[in-house]
Amino acid sequence: MALPNAFDELREHVNASPYYRHLGFQVDSMAERHARLVMPVREELYQFQHAVHGGAIYSLADAAVAIALLTVAAPGEQVVTIEGKVNFLAAVREGELVAEGHIVHQGRCIALGEADVFLDGREGLVAKGLFTYTLWRPR
Repeated sequence: MALPNAFDELREHVNASPYYRHLGFQVDSMAERHARLVMPVREELYQFQHAVHGGAIYSLADAAVAIALLTVAAPGEQVVTIEGKVNFLAAVREGELVAEGHIVHQGRCIALGEADVFLDGREGLVAKGLFTYTLWRPR
């Protein structure tokens, strides 16, 4: 009998997010301090110039880093974005976007992570993000 992946419950919880389902992205893989998300390009994600809206790409990158941070968060701890910056490098009109997030630094209350967003696997870098999070426990 195979042992369940340590992150299966987290993946299931994250993939059930209404916002993530609305945008059409999901967790592809996770490891400690890393997460990989995929989002198929769909017409519903286009802005008026028929390219994927930057907000959808930002959301994908932010989620990749947040999920990477959750892989090392304490039980019951939540992560909340307090700042984010994304540089957009290329327009995207078709294919599949892949965001790879990883944690650069984690302190007691603040963490910093980076995300690279590629088109169709690792074909071309379309965006680079840097995000800061606070870690907290709900009362």
